[in-house]
Amino acid sequence: MKNLGTAERVLRVLLGGAGAAWASWLLLAGGVLTQLLLYIALFALGVDFVVTGARGYCPLYKRLGWSTAPA
Repeated sequence: MKNLGTAERVLRVLLGGAGAAWASWLLLAGGVLTQLLLYIALFALGVDFVVTGARGYCPLYKRLGWSTAPA
């Protein structure tokens, strides 16, 4: 059962892909441990947005009882 509307799905895929790509580029550039951990977190968030946007289902929304999908 989908709980994400079309506009939110597209936005998630675009922003998630951009965030994951940016994080990948930053990871290749290297840096101190704190920066590296932040970049990994950004990459994971980007991947999560792409996956939830593509599937149209967000487990967090399910737990919170939210839905942006049309009824």
